[in-house]
Amino acid sequence: MVDRSAEHWYPTAAYLYVLHLDDLGTAWEYLRRNPDYRLDWLRHHRRPKAAQQAAHRWGLRLLEDPALDARDAHPAWLPGHVAVVQLYPDADPPQYAPAFTFWRIAGHKQLLHDGKGLALMAHSPGHCLRFALAPGLEDGMAVAYARRGGAAAPARNHALGA
Repeated sequence: MVDRSAEHWYPTAAYLYVLHLDDLGTAWEYLRRNPDYRLDWLRHHRRPKAAQQAAHRWGLRLLEDPALDARDAHPAWLPGHVAVVQLYPDADPPQYAPAFTFWRIAGHKQLLHDGKGLALMAHSPGHCLRFALAPGLEDGMAVAYARRGGAAAPARNHALGA
């Protein structure tokens, strides 16, 4: 016999992942449910020029499939979000400058070329780090990082795995 007392929890449990999303992940969850965005996706996603214009209206470089939730989607947001840390080769590093070490960044990593540059997302339980990687940045190089909007930069040890 099947215990039906737990069935009312099933729909709620399906959305527990949203408790661990960062600001941009939460923004994607709202955007993908917007009926106007869904309509733009259906009308334009197969036509690159129209798709790019539609994407810009929503703050994206490219339209993303609204059927994908924040765990599987890779929305290419337009630049300017304080959640994105920009990493650059340090042209004049001090003696003990932090090095960019890709494999020491904590979490499940995803690389995406958004049509303009390389983006790195590192997902760990409870948080997501987002980086914009500058051209020429290589593993082991001294790195300088910047963040828009006066937001505090991430802790060096946490962000770069040092």
